Amino acid sequence: MHKNKGFNLLELIIIMIITAVVSIIATGVIMLKGDNKDSISLASKDTNLQEFVDVYNTIINKYYEKDIDKKGLLNAAEQGMLNFLGDKYTTYLNDEEYDEILDELSADYYGVGIGISGNLVLSIIPNSPADKAGIKVGDMITRIDGIEVDSTDQSTIKEYIKNPKINNIELEITRDGIATEYNLKKEKLENTVVNYQVLDNTATGYIYISRFSVNLDTQVKKALDSLEQKGIKNLIIDVRDNSGGYLSAAEKTLSLFLEEGKKIYTLETSDNSITYRDTTKDKKTYPIVVLINNNTASAAEILASALKESYGATIVGTQSFGKGKVQEINGLENGDSVKLTTAKWLTPNGTCIDGIGINPDYNIGNSNDQLNKAIEILNGNQY
Repeated sequence: MHKNKGFNLLELIIIMIITAVVSIIATGVIMLKGDNKDSISLASKDTNLQEFVDVYNTIINKYYEKDIDKKGLLNAAEQGMLNFLGDKYTTYLNDEEYDEILDELSADYYGVGIGISGNLVLSIIPNSPADKAGIKVGDMITRIDGIEVDSTDQSTIKEYIKNPKINNIELEITRDGIATEYNLKKEKLENTVVNYQVLDNTATGYIYISRFSVNLDTQVKKALDSLEQKGIKNLIIDVRDNSGGYLSAAEKTLSLFLEEGKKIYTLETSDNSITYRDTTKDKKTYPIVVLINNNTASAAEILASALKESYGATIVGTQSFGKGKVQEINGLENGDSVKLTTAKWLTPNGTCIDGIGINPDYNIGNSNDQLNKAIEILNGNQY
């Protein structure tokens, strides 16, 4: 966390409101660098800001209760400004929330290689410490370093394992009523966001994308190379329950499929409109079906809409979430951040899906029926 370096009140308020050091989108990320001095120079000319300072000084100097929480007062002012905008995606983030976003979307992390729901082990990363120790999907974590945990302690378990000061973790795992202790040493692991396979009795490749991490395009390319070596003739891309991630990850991943020059998306800010196109030689030509549902959002919607409108893919599932706005995360001097909506994005055909979502070509509610319909579209009725 950054520490206060002795700025005066006016400088501190300006920095808290304006300074942009890194921009992350809840479903799409743009990296920016702000200039503190320019921001201060521009903001210092705003007479409204001096009025804010006057109100602050009046409260501190004249309010009848002298023990005023100054930090709390400023935090309330910041939150009031954000609430005034009336935008549900514009929020205040503490440093823990900010770090959690980075962890979810990073290329790698230090951990033991387990995915959990409550205290139930849902997934194991191959060759991770958990995998090498013999922990299996379906196991229950009942103690962590001697502390008893249950299904209500998911956040406690995750925070404990992610704690950078802890390198060795002792887990008590219960399987079939028998408790066994495992001592695991954390390792640097790839943040796997792609699962893939050739579907049985078909020539159809299947790729599931859980989120748009910084290394998504690398993982998708690896999956495509493997599937194509096995002779696939068509592909299903599943972004159901995918709430998004880095905007650049969506752009790079789409560039693996689209023909050079094809539109990916357009960003509209208060100042301009910029259309992003594929600039690579990579492209695919086989039929693609994209699976979506109500929880498919933002960067995942960018991928689905671009594959439909610039590639000719078919969309199967239910109407998507409808998040057509872009956020930046602006760092504050105290280590916290402000997530601010700075743009809206449009599909290649110029449609803003915010609050509307993507309507599938085949609207099917049941998840198994969605997959079967995708197979039917690509392979006829043999599935």
